[in-house]
Amino acid sequence: MNKIITFQISKGEDGYYVASADDVSIFTQGKTFEALLRNIREAVEVSFDGFSGKRSKHVFPPVMMNMDFSEVIHA
Repeated sequence: MNKIITFQISKGEDGYYVASADDVSIFTQGKTFEALLRNIREAVEVSFDGFSGKRSKHVFPPVMMNMDFSEVIHA
């Protein structure tokens, strides 16, 4: 499979980071950015069952992320 999964990332009103994939139905969130990255990886693995298994000849699909920095405050 030669597909790049693109995620749009923003920070929700509750302070959590939220990610949604553009072309597939994958949505996840995380309290920290690091947690979000772990959750994205897990969500992709579950959605594309078999891509993460050690016996599988497939490779984890590449992921591209775009982040909304509109809430960044400049001093």
